Amino acid sequence: MPKDPKYRVALIGGGRAGPSRARAFDAHPLCALVAVADTDPENLELTAGRFGVTGYSTFDEMFAREEPLDIVLPILPVRPNADAVVAAAEAGAKAIFCEKPLTATLADADRMVEACATRGIAFGAGVMVSSHPDYRRAFQMAADGTIGQVYRINLYGGNNQGGCHGMNLVRKFAQKAAIEEVIGRVSGDPFSDHEEPYDEAATGFGDLGGYVRFANGIEAFLGLGDYGLRGIEVVGTRGVILNTDNTGLGLQLRVAPESSTRVNLIDMEPVESGFLPADSGAERGFDAAGWRDPGQVMRAIVDDFIRVLEQGGELEITTGDDLRHALEMSLAVRESHRRGHASLPLPLADRSLAMYPERMRWHYKKPIFGREAYMEQMAGQKRSNGPAEGGSL
Repeated sequence: MPKDPKYRVALIGGGRAGPSRARAFDAHPLCALVAVADTDPENLELTAGRFGVTGYSTFDEMFAREEPLDIVLPILPVRPNADAVVAAAEAGAKAIFCEKPLTATLADADRMVEACATRGIAFGAGVMVSSHPDYRRAFQMAADGTIGQVYRINLYGGNNQGGCHGMNLVRKFAQKAAIEEVIGRVSGDPFSDHEEPYDEAATGFGDLGGYVRFANGIEAFLGLGDYGLRGIEVVGTRGVILNTDNTGLGLQLRVAPESSTRVNLIDMEPVESGFLPADSGAERGFDAAGWRDPGQVMRAIVDDFIRVLEQGGELEITTGDDLRHALEMSLAVRESHRRGHASLPLPLADRSLAMYPERMRWHYKKPIFGREAYMEQMAGQKRSNGPAEGGSL
């Protein structure tokens, strides 16, 4: 760790995902992890020891003792996510990155986004393929007319986790235009607030599908019951950008020949676009310090944060505000079903509406997986026979 890093980084949540996210920042030459907070003593001791930093049992204690903190990473179950993000903003962080899905209610999503926006804090969210440079370039291609005028987006998949993958992709390919209309359907119980049955919920709303019309004329069709199909098709008047997986790489570009006057999908030919194949980066090894590679998407997220902190401007990666909109789209789909598949305009007036993600996202995973399985995954974050880990473990 540099003695005097330009950006001091703190991690809230030293569990399965937190150390990997923290390592991506810690490996950047301008950053260093300086503190970890976790309410689980076992996770805290292991993670703080591996990084050789001070550990705290609460983030309030960490914020009180570690000043200043430039970048804060709340990598937590969804349930405490909103409070941790707001606390980091109030503590003076310059940048915050949290995991997905963002939260369960629009009120909490508003609270998180506004706490950052009013303070000029860069707020990114989610290690998702939408933050990869390939997708960021594809969003720009769609906006620039590479496939002509985009008029239709077909999305295949269940749109789970508050729409953080699928709904977010649809909105980004639609140039984040305002939404005029949502008509929706769910596969389960539309009157359930839970994605699946757990805690007090006897039923779950399941998968989400329907129709979205954007103010710029783009229509999106969200498949429901697609029998295993996943992916996205962004259809323009002269071509299509597509992928067969809306959570991974493997984008393709197809464009109609210049001589073609009648353009159907069958007329569109593959064009070399430099997109990485679907299996790119699937195997992640260990770096020289013994840490497992955090992956292409996470490294791109770090680079974008540092770009904004150094040069100014807006984040190009997926932001907390992006996931707030994805949650609102998902809620509108379910609310439409509740109201007899009525057409709903956005924004939704009722910000108390809730959409609790699957149990293993909402709650802490160690009690769900069991300690042995959980700690086995923790052990895989870093080679035990690698270089000295900087702590007592």
